[in-house]
Amino acid sequence: MNTCRDCGLELREINVFPFDHRYCIPCGIKHHDFIQGRKNKLKLLQILPLDIKVRLSSQLIKEAIDEFGIDHVYVSYSGGKDSTVLSHIAKQLYPNILHLFANTTNEYSETLQHIKWEKSNNKTNIITVFPIDSKGNLWTFKKVVDYYGFPMFSKRISNAIRTYQHAETQFTKQNSISYLQRNFKKYLPYIDLPISDKCCDKLKKEPLKRKAKELNLNCSIIGILASESYQREQEWVNYGCNVFFIKSDNQCRPLSFWTEHDILAYIEKNNIKISSLYSKGYKRNGCMYCGFGVHLEKDAQNRYEKLRNTHPDKYDYLAFNFGYILCECNIRF
Repeated sequence: MNTCRDCGLELREINVFPFDHRYCIPCGIKHHDFIQGRKNKLKLLQILPLDIKVRLSSQLIKEAIDEFGIDHVYVSYSGGKDSTVLSHIAKQLYPNILHLFANTTNEYSETLQHIKWEKSNNKTNIITVFPIDSKGNLWTFKKVVDYYGFPMFSKRISNAIRTYQHAETQFTKQNSISYLQRNFKKYLPYIDLPISDKCCDKLKKEPLKRKAKELNLNCSIIGILASESYQREQEWVNYGCNVFFIKSDNQCRPLSFWTEHDILAYIEKNNIKISSLYSKGYKRNGCMYCGFGVHLEKDAQNRYEKLRNTHPDKYDYLAFNFGYILCECNIRF
């Protein structure tokens, strides 16, 4: 029996909210109005002047420090331009605030060089975390792909495909298919390929969580933008910037309402040094071989084709080990 997730009323064809079958009609209307109001607020925040955004972001960071204490909070630092802007703002307030950098073993050399510069030249307090599991074993990108599958299309699509492939019940399997049919129908042909969303968990999230627990760190400050993806926008709509004592991890997301234009403007205004990777035509500095979003890159060259020109040895490794899955998914490389 299906029931409304808010009021518990039994859902029937006559009373189910037509645009979201998790709710009855009154609760569905209420939820829809709430979501729309939050989206409108995000749009208003995104058009604020940069100086006001900086003040708001600084206040959000201060709230995290006030709540947990400076010794129990860290900046989750990727070496990319967004987290470099976040680091700059945080260090204006707390010059020695701890940064954790997750070396996923799948980093661009320029990212590693920038991390080294931040530590030695910019005096940023950074600890590098490697993807070692609870048993002391090192994970690598290839090991994760061989065991779980390749990160392709998006986290939501990859998660649905992985759930389908490893479903223990027919009910779960059918739910995964139904989810893809409703939201990502054109990706159904890939449902039996070795695709998974587990890569980020094994190479980044889980190692960072273990290090945070080891150091008694209770809150991470993360430089993500709501405008980057549907999932991140939904996270802001549901939880806002400072997410304390709600989910399994406490997070401060002080740049959520910033835009790409804000990031670039802040970098220029403050003459901030960023990774040299961006000067080579890359728009992101994430894991080299990650396939999330690559199918949407309509430039003359996608990230893999750029890799062939800028890092030929890394490209050869990609083509030799993962070329088969890229071909199956119709990805240029």
